Amino acid sequence: MIVSKKIMTQTIVSILIVIFSNIAYSQNLSPFDIIKKVDNRDDGETSISDMMMVKIDKRGQQRKLELKSYRKEYGENSKSIIFFTAPADKRNVTFLSWEKDNEEEDDDKWLFLPAGNIKTRISGGKKKDPFMGSDFSYADMESIDIEDWNYTFTNKYTSKDKSKLNPVIDGQDCWIIQALPKKEKLKKILNEIGYLKRVSWIRKDNFMVVQGRTWVKKGKKTKLFFARKIKKIQGIWTAQELEMRTYKGSIATKKKRARSLKHRTILLFKDMKYNKPLEDSMFTVQRMMRGL
Repeated sequence: MIVSKKIMTQTIVSILIVIFSNIAYSQNLSPFDIIKKVDNRDDGETSISDMMMVKIDKRGQQRKLELKSYRKEYGENSKSIIFFTAPADKRNVTFLSWEKDNEEEDDDKWLFLPAGNIKTRISGGKKKDPFMGSDFSYADMESIDIEDWNYTFTNKYTSKDKSKLNPVIDGQDCWIIQALPKKEKLKKILNEIGYLKRVSWIRKDNFMVVQGRTWVKKGKKTKLFFARKIKKIQGIWTAQELEMRTYKGSIATKKKRARSLKHRTILLFKDMKYNKPLEDSMFTVQRMMRGL
């Protein structure tokens, strides 16, 4: 097929307009604009997935747990439930969460341990606790109140750092955004989440958080987060591997990080399905206590 010079020129011009429009668009976004887009990113009306949690201690010894998760959106609110399916001693341990967009209302979260028929409500300071002994806290398993933080672009962890942070992760350009608790929200955040400061790498092409560092008040610990194996599933950008590492001590160099690493947890997702019908009865306390 022969394409005329006029058509070719028009096509090139159109492509350039799109490219430069996207560049200008990304440059005009404020840090809070970007965080809002992260918060509003499409993750489907529902999702179902099989998961594996791999807990790895300082010596490299592993403990593997298998899970099944379900989530459903209710307008601005959402409900999710996670069933542990293996090993046998953890089967039907269940975590149920009702997240509410209204800041005036507390989220509802429960953990059910079938061995002792124990139902525990997760609220207040308990959100800082490890989720099933992993490096992810209960707070890490939910959306944050983005209005509680002040956001700025950054290229260093602190003003004293000599070297700049690399904004490219796995070949993808990222914004690096620092989050500090607002003064009037500091007490609440330290009580419920325990985080003093967060720095996040957010991909410019899809608004996914792909790397992060968090400063934890209790124990003066540092947590590093990584999202990997990112691809589109049913048109929705999905990370199929998440990792959280916990350090105590300096992590300024690779050698110091190796010494300071306490433990880490990897979450692997497979057979992810979006927008499949789910009954409301899946997300009840009764279903949590009944198990799969």
